[in-house]
Amino acid sequence: ALFNSVSHELRTPLASITGCASALVEERALFSLEEQTALLENIRDAAARMDRIVSNLLDSARLEQGHLQLKIDWCDVEDLVGASLQQLGPILGKRPIDIDLPADLPLIRGDFVLLEQSLTNLIENAHKYSPPAAPIAISAAQTERTLVLSVTDYGAGINEGELPFLFDKFYRSAANSHIFGTGLGLAIVKGIAEAHGGTATARNHPAGGAVFSLILPISEQPGKAGHGDV
Repeated sequence: ALFNSVSHELRTPLASITGCASALVEERALFSLEEQTALLENIRDAAARMDRIVSNLLDSARLEQGHLQLKIDWCDVEDLVGASLQQLGPILGKRPIDIDLPADLPLIRGDFVLLEQSLTNLIENAHKYSPPAAPIAISAAQTERTLVLSVTDYGAGINEGELPFLFDKFYRSAANSHIFGTGLGLAIVKGIAEAHGGTATARNHPAGGAVFSLILPISEQPGKAGHGDV
């Protein structure tokens, strides 16, 4: 499954990089400045896609072997959302992003880089499975003991029979086989969430589309810990 998935997913961005780079090296004089810029942007975007694929593979291996080391610190949800959107900027393009983050959200104890990757995977997943002009909604809510960070798309939604398998490694819906993916992104989201003492969920939205959520525990906030607490 790993070989079949990775060989296909890496070949597409590699072909784009090779083709654009060859054109620039061999026939650069034939292209206008705007065309050269477009070719360079294609190289950048394909390289970023390869980087995400490799990162997912490495994190999957670390999770499988129990070698994922968390660098725990206080994380601000607004910073996580901003960093994820910045990373995906070239991919999202002009897609509308609706953000609803209450001002009084608590900080989260966790590994910022890994939580950012989880959120990035969810946003990229929403981008792949929804119409180009449809918005993606990012929201957060606080319960008594958890923080729920959700990404909502307005695509076709999820077959109810597939909901239990979405976070399984290498699982790909037959209905979406034409969309690129390794089947690792959601499995890594769940693995990282569980490494933080939380979980990940998926459900259909009543108005259409799907809602994917990271559910993370809320720790005693800094400045409020009892005597001897860290």
